[in-house]
Amino acid sequence: MHVEGASVGDIMRKEYATKGLAIVSNRLPTIVEFEASTKAWSGKPGCGGLVSAMNPILERRGGTWVGWPGMINEDARGHESRLDELLDGLGQQAGYALESVMLNAEQVRDYYGGFANSVLWPLFHGFPNRCDFNPRYWKSYLKVNRRFAATLMDTLDEDQPVWVHDYHLLVVAEMLRSMGFEGRIGFFLHIPFPALENFIKLPWRAELMRALLAFDLVGFQSARDERNFLECVERLVPHASISRVASTSTVLLEGEAAQSVTVGVFPISIDFEDFETRARSPSVLQHLDALRRDFGATKMFLGVDRLDYTKGLVERFHAFELLLEEHPELCESVVLFQLVVPSRENVPEYQALKREVDRIVGRINGRFSSPSWQPIHYLYNTVSTEELTALYRFASVAVVTPLCDGMNLVAKEFCAAQVDESGVLVLSEFAGAADEFHRDALLVNPYDTVGCAQVLYRAVMMDRQERRERIQRLRARVQTHHVFRWANQFVESLHEPSTLLEVSDTEYLPTIDTGEFAASLFIPPDPFGDATRPSL
Repeated sequence: MHVEGASVGDIMRKEYATKGLAIVSNRLPTIVEFEASTKAWSGKPGCGGLVSAMNPILERRGGTWVGWPGMINEDARGHESRLDELLDGLGQQAGYALESVMLNAEQVRDYYGGFANSVLWPLFHGFPNRCDFNPRYWKSYLKVNRRFAATLMDTLDEDQPVWVHDYHLLVVAEMLRSMGFEGRIGFFLHIPFPALENFIKLPWRAELMRALLAFDLVGFQSARDERNFLECVERLVPHASISRVASTSTVLLEGEAAQSVTVGVFPISIDFEDFETRARSPSVLQHLDALRRDFGATKMFLGVDRLDYTKGLVERFHAFELLLEEHPELCESVVLFQLVVPSRENVPEYQALKREVDRIVGRINGRFSSPSWQPIHYLYNTVSTEELTALYRFASVAVVTPLCDGMNLVAKEFCAAQVDESGVLVLSEFAGAADEFHRDALLVNPYDTVGCAQVLYRAVMMDRQERRERIQRLRARVQTHHVFRWANQFVESLHEPSTLLEVSDTEYLPTIDTGEFAASLFIPPDPFGDATRPSL
């Protein structure tokens, strides 16, 4: 059919937009609970950044979301039909279908707790020494990915586009291909992609690389992650070549399985308008008034993190301790409010981290506290969205210093909630957000305790005008590069790779002034002259 005045690309794009989109993630976008004693299901729509981003697209296009509902199969056996009825109802409310992939206790242990979180999570964040390369985990990972692919095949229309999310489901595309699916499949990695020297430590590196190259589009959070991936392809896949045109990289695979894979950077974001509106809401103002009563004129450093060894909690506390050592005049005029959201509480490694954090906080508070002042306010709990937004708005400095992070949306949430435009963002060089924010956030190396303490001092002492100018530019960036733009850009690029635009700055890397370094370097004098140096 010819449409007057419409290009072929416009017609193709319109046809593509009428096809429902299939979203695949480890968890469904719903909160589902099963009460074993009464055999009753309950559920409600979920919340969070990914759900907020996907809902408008699925509402407009229609489609399906496939994922695990969150409980083990043994608890719900014999009552699956009631779950289907519940998901049908929740799907009608949401405007798209929900399809569950049930997992048993062994699969949750070996696929989720094992390969996903004891192999891929530490390896991809640069902690290979924390990996448990148990072959049983890999077998379970393959089996569960196959279940996700089979569930998809039962629901997909011919050529329906598929968007797979995150490290739990790296093998889904290859399994879909083996089942005969020929539609376009995209993948977005929410966590970092490891450097070559870490990726090659994976015993199943060949299988995972082949699986990633079965996607049509592979998206990353930052230019660093894209660079790491392309280096792995270049060094490990001899029959692959990489073509770069403008901001688009394409991996070309030769041989019988000839195909092309588009690779791009899609930094995820948040719903800016939602955070800004909430920051001005009456409920947040009530929490804000309570914070002002509790802390008065005290300046707050704010940390918001899930309990995890990648978040740099221990390093952050050491830097704050050094700040108080070097600047005792700040005692009783600043606090560090650290919110730690419980995570993986049954895992011994995380239990040990919790004990270490508790010990360090107790020691620092014991060392510096006075009858009327405590330097660290440490909350190990969850808080409501309104309470969190009030903390963002009240804080003088947000301290976002992970050792490695895909993006870290806390940095963007802080900016959006800073409607008073008075806060300073201290950000790790190793967070994906550094690519976008390095001009106006104060960047730190979280491993450098002295450097971090110096930046914390600079942040808390920054004059009002500089604070306002910096946060205004950060807020403008988040407002224009919102989560809906991120989602639409990915879906559009999945259909037509030529539409892939550069949506972030180039990779941030710190520069080193060797002249300045040499001039400031202190070299102790040699106590021995050449004539008097003793022989060894």
